Amino acid sequence: MAVAPAAAFLTVQAQPKVQLDFIDALRGLAIVGVLVSHAQRNVEIYQAMGHQALMSPWLSRYAAQGARGVQLFFVVSALTLFLSAGKRTREDTPWLNFYVRRVFRIAPMFYLAFGVYCLAPVLMKGQALPPLGTVLGTLSFTNGWSPAWLLGANDVVPGGWSIGVEMSFYIVFPLVFLALRSFPRALAALAVFLLLAVLTWPWLIRHPPIDDAELWQRYVFVWLPNQLPVFLFGICAYFVMFGHAGKLSVFFREGDRWRNACWFVLSVAVLALAPQWLDDPRVVFVYAAAFALLALCLFRQPYRWLVNRPLQHIGKISFSGYLTHFFMLQVARKALAAVHAGDRLSPDLYFVATAVLALAGTVLVSSVTYRFVEVPGQALGKRVIEMLAARRARDARPAEGATG
Repeated sequence: MAVAPAAAFLTVQAQPKVQLDFIDALRGLAIVGVLVSHAQRNVEIYQAMGHQALMSPWLSRYAAQGARGVQLFFVVSALTLFLSAGKRTREDTPWLNFYVRRVFRIAPMFYLAFGVYCLAPVLMKGQALPPLGTVLGTLSFTNGWSPAWLLGANDVVPGGWSIGVEMSFYIVFPLVFLALRSFPRALAALAVFLLLAVLTWPWLIRHPPIDDAELWQRYVFVWLPNQLPVFLFGICAYFVMFGHAGKLSVFFREGDRWRNACWFVLSVAVLALAPQWLDDPRVVFVYAAAFALLALCLFRQPYRWLVNRPLQHIGKISFSGYLTHFFMLQVARKALAAVHAGDRLSPDLYFVATAVLALAGTVLVSSVTYRFVEVPGQALGKRVIEMLAARRARDARPAEGATG
């Protein structure tokens, strides 16, 4: 009877099978953006060239905003989670199966990254292990629940903060899914949480409950309550694509392609202008809105210059790519140092060389880890679900025989 609460939602799924290549393409854009932002930091903050260097202001600004690829991941994640969960509400234990799938989707590659980034330096180079609370918070995906755990999270698994936010969203996802069963509800939730995030930000920043005000500001930005509107943009996009959102659904499923192209141009224009408009951290919500609109436009018309096999492949391996690109940036740094590129190239060219080398290495390594770590992990999760279902079936037989 576990499916009853969501039974009304099944009508939303009565849609023909659609092509979702644009989802992988968006993930590809997201990981490329994140890699580019970290390449910029390598040049300007971490002195990869061997000395202080500054890129051209416009290039530096746009490269830094590649970090918003994380929010693109969140938008796409919420969209696909609703699509997947809606198709599986008839399972005997849909939410148990949901958590099993999520854990086996994330944990194998994440724990491998922990071994490479954290354990290997401790065992091979004698580096100190990060504080136990930080390690346990990161490994349990709860590092976003405390500012103290967040501080050293990158010493455990680089980029682990965003995976912690994602996993925190998974915890509340069943409640979100059951509560937001229509576009009006999703839109109302977006309005409420977006308003709360925008209005409470100044007060939270002015009243830090810890001594480290800078850490508190970082924490308030990354914790789930502040990122929740980003996920909600993805949920609203889901209802427009696959649910009943009135004229919006009609337009983005059947609307004129020229008008769709206009909306596509608008989404790209917002993404292009946002770095010039605002320095306020709350600009992430502008990005989230533009990402949701971009997804809607590509759903209606997957432009082949954007939705193509190379970018789709990068998107398919993007989770591995997110975890491996930090290592490949260091490989690129050493490769460029070996040819004394820091003395020969301008900061702009050095940045481009770093990004290109790191991206090529990331695609190569991540293709391998996707095939030999992620895919087997997901297959293992599927087998666990099948084993649990078989056990429930065995346990149910005696009871059925007794009642017969």
